[in-house]
Parts: sequence; C-alpha cells; structure tokens
Amino acid sequence: MRAVVYDAFGQLPVVRQVDDPTPSARGAVLRVSATGLCRSDWHGWLGHDPDIRRFPHVPGHE
Repeated sequence: MRAVVYDAFGQLPVVRQVDDPTPSARGAVLRVSATGLCRSDWHGWLGHDPDIRRFPHVPGHE
C-alpha cells in the first residue's frame, strides 16, 4: 500500500510503498482512497509526541 512516511522529526514526509497491514483476529483492513494529516500528526512530525520512538513513521491515529 502507499503511505505518507517520515524518517526523522521535521524532515519532509514522502509517499512510498509500505507493507500491507495485518489485521488482528477480530480486526479488518479497509481500502482508503484519500486521507489527510491532522494537527496531532503535525505535532508528532515536529517531535512533540512521546509515543513516536521509531522511524520510519507512518502518521495517523483515527
């Protein structure tokens, strides 16, 4: 699948191919045609989110 990815805080995000997600036993994977980044994603990109500890990082939480 294609995803927005950033490799370091403050570095320009890029769209690239990443592995398809694997759903949990009671989960599902949906096909998404379009998406955006919200203010929380922006704060994460700036390094203000302590939960982001590894790179590359695919933002999103909704």
